[in-house]
Amino acid sequence: KSQGMPPLADNAASAFYGIIRSLHNDLPSIIAETEMIGPPQTPAGEFLADSIELRGLLGEVLIRGSDSYSRLFGAVISSLRAAMKTNRVRLAAKPKPTIEITPDGSIKMNLNVALWIDAPSFPGQPKSSNGGFGVPLKIEITSLYKIDETGKISEHQILESRLNGMLTPGDVFSKWIKGLTSSDQGNKEDIDGLNFASSFIDAIGWVRSQSRK
Repeated sequence: KSQGMPPLADNAASAFYGIIRSLHNDLPSIIAETEMIGPPQTPAGEFLADSIELRGLLGEVLIRGSDSYSRLFGAVISSLRAAMKTNRVRLAAKPKPTIEITPDGSIKMNLNVALWIDAPSFPGQPKSSNGGFGVPLKIEITSLYKIDETGKISEHQILESRLNGMLTPGDVFSKWIKGLTSSDQGNKEDIDGLNFASSFIDAIGWVRSQSRK
């Protein structure tokens, strides 16, 4: 049974609402900004506990530690920006997070990222040029941020992920995260946007294969 939201000291309460403000305001801009130079800022980065854990859909620990967490986020955003510069991946709209506070004092966020993918290789799909739209890919990720008594994010758990409305299995999501961390793209100066763009095409192929079952 939930014990309800624990009382927070003034500094921790200020940090709590700073986290909400950063996730709501900064995250969409960081994703949408393709011309920014240097490593991407981590949303609510100043509020990460040193021992923060990123947990996957099955509750497994994918990343531990604030440095590793920030590198992973940097790898994802840098790769997305590089993919968008190839014109094979385009944002259909600015990402829109929806945030709520749970009864036990955690922060729940649903993030929608709508993309157009240039994927002309699918049967029946007209070849799209750089000026065309391509194939829509909507990514929805629901996360839970657990906040400790000092106002730091101690855990970020992925509760659910969907591609074009279809639930993705936990092992698929974990494999993608582990692939990013093993290649350590966040430390590369030259991110291969075409390779990352191809991962979105693979995602569309997965959605289509599941929809035929």
